[in-house]
Amino acid sequence: MGKITKAQYEFALARVEELLPMVDDSTPTDDRSTVELTLMSDMIIEFEKEHYPIASQHK
Repeated sequence: MGKITKAQYEFALARVEELLPMVDDSTPTDDRSTVELTLMSDMIIEFEKEHYPIASQHK
């Protein structure tokens, strides 16, 4: 995946909110909503790893 922009990140956040009520543990993994939810979640994770990294707790 290429570099995720702030606009793409915000779109993905909004889309995940829309998709969550449509997907649960019984939804097939090849269902369109499940696939899209996975893709949007991956985009969010990638953006947050780059822009909001969790600091290491090494002392």
